Amino acid sequence: MQAEAGCNIFRSLNGMKRTFWIYSIPILLLLAVTLPHLEQGDFRVETAHYGAIGLQAWREPGLFWTLHEQPQIHYFNKPPLVFWIHGLFLHLFGITLSAARIPSILAAAGCVLITTSLAFRFMGRATALASGAILALTVEFFRRTREISLDMWQLFFMLSAVWLWAWAERTGRRHRGWLAGLPLGLALMCKPLMALMVPCILIGWRFTRKSIKPAQFRDFAIFVAVALALALPWHLSMIYLHGEAFTRQYLGHEVVQRMQGLRNHMPVWYYAVEVVRSYWPWMILLATGIIHWRRTVVSRHHRNALMGALIWIAVWAAVLTLFPDKRPRYALPLYPMMAIIGGYGLACLPWKRLRGIYRHGLGWMAGVILATATTAAVLPLRVQAPPDPALAALVAWAGKQDPAKVYSATLSDVDESMLYLKTGNWPNLISAPNRPSKGSLLIYTDSLEPKPGPDEICVFQKGPYRVMRK
Repeated sequence: MQAEAGCNIFRSLNGMKRTFWIYSIPILLLLAVTLPHLEQGDFRVETAHYGAIGLQAWREPGLFWTLHEQPQIHYFNKPPLVFWIHGLFLHLFGITLSAARIPSILAAAGCVLITTSLAFRFMGRATALASGAILALTVEFFRRTREISLDMWQLFFMLSAVWLWAWAERTGRRHRGWLAGLPLGLALMCKPLMALMVPCILIGWRFTRKSIKPAQFRDFAIFVAVALALALPWHLSMIYLHGEAFTRQYLGHEVVQRMQGLRNHMPVWYYAVEVVRSYWPWMILLATGIIHWRRTVVSRHHRNALMGALIWIAVWAAVLTLFPDKRPRYALPLYPMMAIIGGYGLACLPWKRLRGIYRHGLGWMAGVILATATTAAVLPLRVQAPPDPALAALVAWAGKQDPAKVYSATLSDVDESMLYLKTGNWPNLISAPNRPSKGSLLIYTDSLEPKPGPDEICVFQKGPYRVMRK
């Protein structure tokens, strides 16, 4: 009896150790492809623009609740949560790329952990390990950690809602399903409206398993109500404070015009081409998982999980395809569930050596990952383009000038944001009440209109940037 008890304790400890590595290895893989050379590159596009807006919110309390692009310009395009998160990191840890990118890495790590946990809960340890590893090594997933990504944070909160709802279902605590509304509400504070697809997908998944009783519709209604209760106060306050100016930009410009394809119209097959182009080698495992599921008798739990993953992929693919405004980053919601199906395909491969590694080599695998990541960090590898020397020279020059005299004549939003991040001052706007007077410095970009006037003298020029003294 004592020997049997000792064996049971040993098996339990061995199982706990294996479970630890099942969650740790995908995170180590993600860190191995994101942390090395984290400071390479520069604040570009959304990272510069969003970072400046978020940082200003923390530096200027009056610009916190209502975001501003500049002290004089409201920013109504997006909800504020991700700006607050990244702005806080920049405010606390300094204006560095690491401070801007680490929150995105944390959100990505959360997505990997939740995907691993969902696969573990429904399909076992082997599929969980493979699913987390596939997601962590999906290029179109981890490359978003090099930017301030609203889509990554939205995905993290949506997956959190799915996990909480699945937990309530699997443990028989359906009355606790309302907890899923909390992260869903936070997802609605990252980007407008799209997170409301989550309860629709969960209802569809429920219908594939069994009919829904009226009490369960009530649970879904409470779930959505909790999410709206969390997200609506900010939205209603914006309508109250700013009225039509907010609704016209937030709903009209950012939602309706995108649905109509007025912002960026791409062909219907855009995402199919993107996935086929970029989802390698995992495309093979995805096909393997689907084929194995269709040709093999699988358990009820596996069947339910695979069906839920396919419904998620199908609904998001349909919605994204119907929207004319298409960009690679919008496809992020597809990858976690594709990883689960691909992980299932990998776990089902009849390869004895693969099973031996899973049973006895997880710690060794973690050591290899750490050694590889350390080597990559030490080697002088170039993974991102260096800063634009022309813009860097302009920033260095502007930092030495009297900010009251520096004006943006034709700078882009991103360039203006870079000046704020690097110098601590926004360039003044020509349309502002304090219009430029004699002696003011006007910054032009060669490719944009208007051009410098005949009475203006060039005092600085580098690349496409030209500074004229009025």
